[in-house]
Amino acid sequence: MLRVEMLRKSLVSWFIFLTLCIPAVHAQTAGKTVLDGVYSDAQALRGEAAYTAHCRVCHGEGLEGVSAPELSGNRFIEHWREDALDTIYNFIRQSMPLGRAPDAKAIPDSDYLDIVTHILKVNGYRAGASELTPDVLANIMLVGKNGPQPVPDGSLIITVGCLSQSRDGVWILFSATEPARTRRASTSTPAERSASSQKRLGNLIFRLAELDAVPDFEPDSHKGHKMQVKGYLVRQPNAERISLSLMEELDSMCAP
Repeated sequence: MLRVEMLRKSLVSWFIFLTLCIPAVHAQTAGKTVLDGVYSDAQALRGEAAYTAHCRVCHGEGLEGVSAPELSGNRFIEHWREDALDTIYNFIRQSMPLGRAPDAKAIPDSDYLDIVTHILKVNGYRAGASELTPDVLANIMLVGKNGPQPVPDGSLIITVGCLSQSRDGVWILFSATEPARTRRASTSTPAERSASSQKRLGNLIFRLAELDAVPDFEPDSHKGHKMQVKGYLVRQPNAERISLSLMEELDSMCAP
């Protein structure tokens, strides 16, 4: 009877464990990507018409690029992937078309949004049942056809880890998290700092380059501390590094 009772308690504990963990796993994997069908066919048709009117001359009939960069293919995806759709939307809305006359009629924001869906369609991302709306752009990630991947070489990134110095004097960030794209090189928002503070440490190591680019930062006084780091990622086998633009202390202890 004792053995049966112990087995029953073990099963109950295991059930509780699963009940608690399943929502946590779901929360980590939640969040849409462009693979989820985030626009409608009707919206993409409107986007094609807007693209033809405002973008075709420079970017080409098939988005192949003429006097401006291509908006389709691997090079385009590699430049923008692992970032939210609002980044590309805001870029084209604020910057395109190039050389627009000051007195030119403003292009509606809705046209820019539709153009984004046309770009997605030409790049092979499927349509869905609902239209893409401005309020969800920040929560949809642009990824390649194989889904989310580590951010590409040269990206401006943010990561969290512990500051240390190797025997040969090189400063490193150890127990670092997987880098994510960021849009601010030398400043942090309260939201970024809050999110970084809550992150558990990872298992990556990055060499830190150009510490002198961070104003008023004394690495010796932060050795062993948990840090938020921003900079440009350099992918190099067994020697990945970050060209620094910002270092901020999150905790004086290097703990999860």
